[in-house]
Amino acid sequence: MNSHFQLDFSLRRALVGVLVAFLAPFSVSPLIAQQQVFVTPEEAAASEDFQLQGEYAGNSRGMQVVAQGEGKFLVVQYRGGLPGKGWDGSDREEFEEDAAAVKQLVADLKLERVERTSPTLGAEPPAGAVVLFDGTAESLQQHWKEGAKMSDDGLLMQGCMSTDVFVDFTAHIEFRLPFMPAARGQGRGNSGAYYQGRYETQVLDSFGLAGKNNETGGIYEISDPSLNICLPPLVWQTYDVDFTAARWNDKGEKTANARLTVRLNGVTVQQNVEVPRITRAAPNQESPEPGPLYLQDHGNPVRYRNIWIVPRDSERQARRPRVPAFERFHASWSGNTLGGELLVNELGCRNCHQSLPADNAKSAPNITKVGSRARPEWIRDFIANPHAVKPGTTMPSLLDGWNEDERRDAVLKLTNFLVASGQFAEQPVDAQKVRRGEALFHEVGCNACHAPRNDVAVPDGTSVSLAGIENKYSVAPLTEFLKNPHAVRPSGRMPNLQLNDKESEDIANYLLKDSKTSPLLPNIRYQVFNGSWDEVPNFDEMEPEKTGEVAGFDVYVAGRNDNFGVRYEGFLHVEKKGKYRFHLGSDDGSKLYVNGKQVVASDGIHPHTVNADNIELDAGAHAIRVDYFEQGGQESLSLEVEGPGLPRQDAGRLLTPGKEKLEKKVSDDPNAFVYDPGLVEAGQKLFVEIGCAACHEYSVPGEGKLTFDASALNDKTNWANRESGCLAEKSGRAPNYDLSPEQLTALTNVLRNPGEGSRSTAVEVSKVFATFNCYACHTRDGIGGPEAERNALFTTTIPEMGDEGRLPPPLNNVGDKLNDEWLTKILHDGANERDYMRTRMPRFAHAAVDQLAAVFVATDRRTEAPLAEFDAPVHRVKSNGRQLVGEGGLACIKCHTFANHKATGIQAISLTGMTRRLRQDWFQRYLFDPIAYRPGTRMPTGFPDGIPAIKDVFDDAPVKTGVADRNSQPNQQISAIWKFLEDGDKASIPDGLLAEMIELIPKTEPVIYRNFLEGTSPRGIAVGYPEGAHIAWDANTFGLRMIWHGRFIDASKHWVGRGPGNQTPLGDHIMQIENASPLAVLESGDAEWPATDPRQRGYKFRGYELNGTKQPAFRYQTEFGDVTDFIAPVAHEGRDAGLLREITVSSANDAGAVYFLAAKASEISTGEDGWFLLPQGVRVKVTGGAAFIRDSGGQKELIVELKFKAGSAVVTQEFDW
Repeated sequence: MNSHFQLDFSLRRALVGVLVAFLAPFSVSPLIAQQQVFVTPEEAAASEDFQLQGEYAGNSRGMQVVAQGEGKFLVVQYRGGLPGKGWDGSDREEFEEDAAAVKQLVADLKLERVERTSPTLGAEPPAGAVVLFDGTAESLQQHWKEGAKMSDDGLLMQGCMSTDVFVDFTAHIEFRLPFMPAARGQGRGNSGAYYQGRYETQVLDSFGLAGKNNETGGIYEISDPSLNICLPPLVWQTYDVDFTAARWNDKGEKTANARLTVRLNGVTVQQNVEVPRITRAAPNQESPEPGPLYLQDHGNPVRYRNIWIVPRDSERQARRPRVPAFERFHASWSGNTLGGELLVNELGCRNCHQSLPADNAKSAPNITKVGSRARPEWIRDFIANPHAVKPGTTMPSLLDGWNEDERRDAVLKLTNFLVASGQFAEQPVDAQKVRRGEALFHEVGCNACHAPRNDVAVPDGTSVSLAGIENKYSVAPLTEFLKNPHAVRPSGRMPNLQLNDKESEDIANYLLKDSKTSPLLPNIRYQVFNGSWDEVPNFDEMEPEKTGEVAGFDVYVAGRNDNFGVRYEGFLHVEKKGKYRFHLGSDDGSKLYVNGKQVVASDGIHPHTVNADNIELDAGAHAIRVDYFEQGGQESLSLEVEGPGLPRQDAGRLLTPGKEKLEKKVSDDPNAFVYDPGLVEAGQKLFVEIGCAACHEYSVPGEGKLTFDASALNDKTNWANRESGCLAEKSGRAPNYDLSPEQLTALTNVLRNPGEGSRSTAVEVSKVFATFNCYACHTRDGIGGPEAERNALFTTTIPEMGDEGRLPPPLNNVGDKLNDEWLTKILHDGANERDYMRTRMPRFAHAAVDQLAAVFVATDRRTEAPLAEFDAPVHRVKSNGRQLVGEGGLACIKCHTFANHKATGIQAISLTGMTRRLRQDWFQRYLFDPIAYRPGTRMPTGFPDGIPAIKDVFDDAPVKTGVADRNSQPNQQISAIWKFLEDGDKASIPDGLLAEMIELIPKTEPVIYRNFLEGTSPRGIAVGYPEGAHIAWDANTFGLRMIWHGRFIDASKHWVGRGPGNQTPLGDHIMQIENASPLAVLESGDAEWPATDPRQRGYKFRGYELNGTKQPAFRYQTEFGDVTDFIAPVAHEGRDAGLLREITVSSANDAGAVYFLAAKASEISTGEDGWFLLPQGVRVKVTGGAAFIRDSGGQKELIVELKFKAGSAVVTQEFDW
């Protein structure tokens, strides 16, 4: 909608609002409302209102037209598309219109009528379902209480209660709302579905409404739907509901509330919502008893059909594998093929059934060194019962069909085999790191896939389980996993959030805050000393205050917090000869001695600091001594060791007080695992035999990877067998995944017809998005984005930016937006361009994700807005671009940062990175009409109704031809911005960006600025002239380094504070001129220009002198005489000033032929009137000798031999640019 159209509609809505408020009490009489009730589409067909009401979409916009009676309509507009199909969730626009205006609006906006249907409409009842109504009189009589009625056309009428009662179940209900255009509120197509006769999901004509708990999709008085996906009246709609009954103890006390997951027309609008009480008008009170399905009669003719209920085992449902995209988009009884294919990939079916078509199949974790990563007790328990230890895991139970003795024996063998792969190291958590980790976990993006670990409730089904993580890991291995998850889980489902070492360790500590480390008996001898030192003292010369044995390196054994020292002594027993590395950390100082030799020191007064070093050790016992002191503040001490066969771990747990190696004490904990090396070989054999090696990579030293022969499992005829195998109710000795009925249906459907039919590119993209859960953060084509319950978990450092500052951007047409290089980079490596957005774009590093770049390009790429062709030099085009970006133009710098400069308002993504990321063609179109590409964006257009808001830039170009015309004013303005931004971080700073600027302005006489300048040596000298042409001359190279127009320079960088860094010119048309001294003695005109530092050739700077108008002339001495370099502006009428340079050489010797290097560039050509033409529109004219152009090192050089007369030569050079 263009701006004039929006303004017209805003005014019209305001007027209509006043009229509606005034006339509402008299709008429709009760008699008319009663007469306008249509129960069937055939009855309503004659109504023009019925024909016009409905849904319309097009051009990133959705519109719902709601009939209000007597030719009036409520019009609701949505940015991006219709609810559930593109709407971006921004505020809806509502206004009232008559039929003619609605038709005109549809035409003006080029919208098309949309007829949507529920994807679960007509779903067939699965095995085990109780069919309550199928349109037959038998189903009515058998399953409904007396008083239930069926219409003449075989539909169930409202106001009926089932005779069947249920506890936990899944229900499928199809309903049709009457067309009642004159009715309002709860009198418009009202009924309701009460589960167990207690808890209601509302049934109401809610088409076009906001979506409240008393509207369709709402749990009445309890919970609003996450989205109003109610379709127009007289369209068949569906409820698919998972109900979990309230739980009660033997005393009749409620121990858990009922829960509802509600899918309206295939879209989840309530996710596992707790229902604490019965809802209004429920016929049954809460109790432990099962209850019926009740369809309420509210006086409106609502019709029902195809109603069936499947009793559900809630405990088994809780154990089902959690695949977030399946739960969110496919967990219905329709069993669609895409959902089945997703499960085939995520459950690893292809690992055994290798002829199954499976793109991006997930591989199980690499467990080659799992013994060093996971606690032995966890490994044992997880093998024995994976779904109890980690509900939601995709790991099947392989031993369910075994008898108790067989299972116990197998678990012990497998556990000992895996435990033998490494030594698990206990490590206590750090309270300070726990606090930091908690903040990180809830900010950087973990919550997109995992449930938050605070009071925020999110759907269990779409949350990857972290159950029992504190029993599995200790800090070190979890830290390593968080830093590099792909090393263990190469399938990329767990992406790399690019955490640094500290962040990884902090989050690991937080996740393990409830872990229980094994208690440690006193194992280290200690001596405590009191005193105040600045470094570790010689404790040999002191008498200890107390002595004894302590468990680990416990600094609190001193009994005080400050001014103490402790000596710790024990023995480390090394199994293998080799190099060992010790990591010593302390606050304050410490030293480590091994066998009396100092190995590591972390001495002095400082916060906790870790230092490390290596030492060669033989097998056997080695004396360990740590001397430590604390002066004040915090106190801490840590020592870790790693070496051959010994992963990095707390050395304090490994030491013994004496030289003798102590036998391991059998733990008093009956759950403790006792390693038995005699079972390792049998465990390895079993690992292969039962198929663990089919999914998990495990490499045995000297043998390589273990493999499983799955050829016997490739018989396609058995894949969908529900009587035996993985899909059977009792899987026997086959893997048991504890699949839900919906998962079974989806898998069965796809396994019956694997790999049949071709797919569109869009579908293939959606499969990759579902596989890697991209939809948890991003929308594409109206699908995905943060779930309603998770939306608030995405946060920003700049709340004023709204959703654009906290929610990851939509990926609609992303292949059109981003250039090839950036697409490839961001998909493979992630990015952090939006540093105000706390959620990070992770690194997937997976071939399937990498391949999306080419797919995005093929499906999204458009070429419709060519870059303008300019007659003006490029530096002048960039100057216009700079003007447009700045304060006096489109003011982009008010919201966007610019290199390392903050914006004057909110701090949106940097302007100087735009050309690195974006395609020029998309940039042109986006700036012209941002809302067409990102509905709801706060980014304004600078071209309302296609007309530039800034009219005096390229004002000789046509206006109303849009960006597709490269000669139009909008195209030229946006092209100039693009050209300006192509300089990236080196682009000149736009006006208005430097709020604390100290601008030097040469008003009546030149201003000389001697400080660090960008593009010169530290001896650069800038001169600003009142005529607006400025220079920077370099006293190290003895040359003219830069020239520019406009504003001179900002002195704040060097006049405020310590003045670090180089300052860039403030103006435009900045040109680099000379990188070397422009004068040299050459043997001939063909000789190479000297590359040595002119100071090494005897050049010396002699300062500068001012003339009567205070213009400086630079003076220096050379091997061939004294030089004066005088540069002054030349004013021009109606255009920017030029510069005239006069170089005078006074020579009293015969040093040889002196040449002047007047220009060096990639191209130099001859122009009119003695001008030479350089790239970027620079013109140079030289007098005082015959100028000629020569080739040099792939460049062109303009050379002049000076002509001396009476020991003096003068050469002039004029610049015009």
